[in-house]
Amino acid sequence: MRRPWLITDRSKLDGPLKELDLPVRAVLSVDEAPGAERLTKYTGAERPAAVRLHPREPALITHSSGTTGLPKLAVHCPNTMWNRLIPQQAMGWPTRGETAALHMSFVHSRFYHLLGVLLRFGSPLVLITDPDPAAVAPLLVRNRPGIVETHPNTFVLWEELADAPGAPLSRVRSYGSTFDAIHPRTVRRLLDASTRRAPWLLQLYGQSETGPVAFQWFTRRSAARADGRRVGIGLPGFTRVRVTGPDGRPTAPGTPGRIEARTRGRILTYLGMQDRYDRQLHDGWWEMGDMGYRSRLGALYLIDREIDQIDSVHSNLEVEDVLMNRLEELREVVIVPGADREPVPVVCVRGERALDPERWRKATADLPAMAEPRQWRFEELPMTATWKVKRVEITRMLAAGVRA
Repeated sequence: MRRPWLITDRSKLDGPLKELDLPVRAVLSVDEAPGAERLTKYTGAERPAAVRLHPREPALITHSSGTTGLPKLAVHCPNTMWNRLIPQQAMGWPTRGETAALHMSFVHSRFYHLLGVLLRFGSPLVLITDPDPAAVAPLLVRNRPGIVETHPNTFVLWEELADAPGAPLSRVRSYGSTFDAIHPRTVRRLLDASTRRAPWLLQLYGQSETGPVAFQWFTRRSAARADGRRVGIGLPGFTRVRVTGPDGRPTAPGTPGRIEARTRGRILTYLGMQDRYDRQLHDGWWEMGDMGYRSRLGALYLIDREIDQIDSVHSNLEVEDVLMNRLEELREVVIVPGADREPVPVVCVRGERALDPERWRKATADLPAMAEPRQWRFEELPMTATWKVKRVEITRMLAAGVRA
């Protein structure tokens, strides 16, 4: 491997990187740090000639989500990145030039593709580092963005901005939601908070490994009757999606199975983990790790992550959507398997109020039998850098009798 340059800061060099023998050519720091050169030393340096890579040569490495407990490094090339960027630019055309407010992991591939869209259309950028509504509200009031994108779990947190002083979401024309499915309740509240004539929310379903493989638009009208499990259709000309049974053959419409995708935006490999990459790829079809089904018209419906399935519950995600709709006080609800594979609901209530047992009983009366709810603070939920809840880790914590 070539010896790269490392750009970092003092907190990283004094922390996670302190004891590591870094195989790098040089260490550059954005601030004063022992053993590192200041990045500012190269201010005004002559710009080197551009290096034009082969379209299939590695050009970018980003992390992939660690919801299953094993984060990986995804290797991208210009060809795969172009095939992700072009359809996203087409989707971003209607909002070209609008101010965009973004809160997401700066080391996720979605961030760089989104920059490719927004910078191409000349959109002013507002980068949000603190998702607390108290910090976000004045920032949005001051900048009045027409585009807002963040993680689905952050959008749930920002539901309270719908009624916040100054109407921080009033000028939003387009919301972007990736990384995970989003609750229908959240979609409705976000769209209702906008005073624009016809705002929408664009949901992209995919992974770091594939880029977006399916998409869906929500309007005020469609959000009122939205099925939270429907994640849309493939991107024409770029992606195809299928659902297969245990024999590897495509299932009939409405029949659950494993979701697989064939996409021109698939990564080259996992860095240092080629065997794991190969295990998920079969004749050009990538295993998404999710269970779902397709309708007769080809729409894809997500049931659960394969690793999270519980025999007595058809879809944990569907039950969670129902509970979020029925109990407005919920900040989050996550259903995970307990010690005997029984469904255990872990709930977070807004304002850290105690969960009302009678309201819970009524809300769950017609749902599959579940264990008594465990109430946690939202901050106690283990999450990835994109705010995906680590369900496997919650199960482990419950078994060990700890929260965080």
